[in-house]
Amino acid sequence: MDQRQAIGMASSEQWIIRKLDHLGREVISYPARPLFQTPAAVLMRAVWNRPPMDLEYVRLEPDDLWLETFYADRWYNVLEIRAPDGGLKGRYCNITRPARIAPGEIRAEDLALDLWVDPDGRTRVLDEEEFARLPLTSEEQRAARQALEGLLEGPLACWEDPLPEVVVGHLLRERGLTLAAAESCTGGLLSHRITNVPGSSDYYLGSVTAYANAVKERLLGVPRGVLETWGAVSRETALAMARGARRLLGADLALSVTGIAGPGGETPGKPVGLTYIALAASDGEWVEEHRWTGDRSANKAASASAALALLRWYLAR
Repeated sequence: MDQRQAIGMASSEQWIIRKLDHLGREVISYPARPLFQTPAAVLMRAVWNRPPMDLEYVRLEPDDLWLETFYADRWYNVLEIRAPDGGLKGRYCNITRPARIAPGEIRAEDLALDLWVDPDGRTRVLDEEEFARLPLTSEEQRAARQALEGLLEGPLACWEDPLPEVVVGHLLRERGLTLAAAESCTGGLLSHRITNVPGSSDYYLGSVTAYANAVKERLLGVPRGVLETWGAVSRETALAMARGARRLLGADLALSVTGIAGPGGETPGKPVGLTYIALAASDGEWVEEHRWTGDRSANKAASASAALALLRWYLAR
């Protein structure tokens, strides 16, 4: 799949998503807008416009934003759910037959088996008994199980195709916006991913890798009082870093990341894996807290992915 090339589409175009059961009978349908499409996948934007629904693992509420990816060559689709204020509620992975994607309509046949992934990567397999009762062929059962196993092997990566850096690049270019970054614990990994996309110079201005507190203060303008009171790994510092990068580089938008990648560095109340990600824009500011559970490399990768996911949500609102 060539993720560098989005198939052209009108930004206001409305499609219909049809969720079907294993016999092809429609269970639910809803309107959605395509954000990014490749020959074998499409990322859709939808809004939950139904009454609140309490599930065991998440509460769906009116105006929750859904970013849902369907694949024509995979036995699942993935759905990211965010509150209206951008708060990440989690991700839902439906085991399905490969989706039928046509202009204006997506049809996906659900096979009951599901995976819930919370914001920090913990997982919960759902509806295994219901899946076992379905009259599927042995080949279908095997394909569905293999899809679930693949998702469980990398639950924090299940929303990474199409790559978020490619999607945000497409959306930034489409909207004529520029981006900057300020990184601490990721050490330039976020910038590497952004600039790994051909043509990223159209929208990406640059970054500051502010590892030391003195650099955060001197280059990004993080107030010393913030660093002394709240520490380098805090909501307050992450937001000040994003504001500083946006101001210093003259960007429309700026992302920042600060955290404890590990294996050392934890302090009382701040464990290894604690990470803050901020986004600063002219129309608002957002900060996320994450608590990763991987090794140093995995925590850095998860932080860069989470920053790109936050930006993707902002651009998809």
